[in-house]
Amino acid sequence: GAHPPPPHTHSSGGDQEENGMASEGGTQGIAEGSIVMPGDRIKDVSLLSANGLVQIGTGLTQSGDEIVAVQPGVIHWMTKVPGVGTRAWVDCNQKRYAPCLEDMVLGIVTDKHADDYKIDIRSSCGAILPALSFEGATKRSRPRLNIGATVYARVCQAIRDCEPELTCVCLTSKKGWMTGQAIFGELEGGHMFDVGIGYSRSLLDPNCPVINLLGKHIPFEVAVGVNGRVWVKSASIKDTILIVNAVKNAEHLQSSQVAEMVTQLVRFNASDT
Repeated sequence: GAHPPPPHTHSSGGDQEENGMASEGGTQGIAEGSIVMPGDRIKDVSLLSANGLVQIGTGLTQSGDEIVAVQPGVIHWMTKVPGVGTRAWVDCNQKRYAPCLEDMVLGIVTDKHADDYKIDIRSSCGAILPALSFEGATKRSRPRLNIGATVYARVCQAIRDCEPELTCVCLTSKKGWMTGQAIFGELEGGHMFDVGIGYSRSLLDPNCPVINLLGKHIPFEVAVGVNGRVWVKSASIKDTILIVNAVKNAEHLQSSQVAEMVTQLVRFNASDT
């Protein structure tokens, strides 16, 4: 689609709002994908980082030279993240989203001013999107967002007790906002819906079963925000409803069950004329 999330860019969500770089030299520790509890020391992470630096996200904090879990959940990390290196976070499926640096989020414009927009991103307070934070935007030539508009953006500032700041400028693509090919910006048309915050991160996986299976049957665009929102756009309302139902259903199914569920929905859709 025209608005796919950049590949391999998993980010963090949850209630922890600390970001930082931690240096970790331990050789023993917890395996990726393991369940962690508050106080658990995460040792393995920086072994995956060539320079020994790790950006820590949700559910983790730095304690001296160690990375320590502060929330219960599943520990994940990803190497070779563009502009970051290694990123680690705890996947804890909570209702309120807490912004972390470089998260990709889907927001709704709730207020607009001369210099910025107020954006609802499902967090404890609204985020700020400066009016010129779009690729190629100038005072004379910039997007004009209306209240209620859907925006795909990334978190560029997330400091505890401060309003998070968003940007629609992409670090890896320089396509201007006027081209209609920019990764971030206003998403026109389509349908946005909520999913679990933890589940939304799994939808960013390039090997995500439900997204890939749907793509074999139906052409559609999709944007996933790690704040638990998904936006889809297809050629018909009927197809859009099918996609929404499939994505929501898949949250509660094993990977092996997803293929059968998608097949049944597609078959029903074809017969329902």
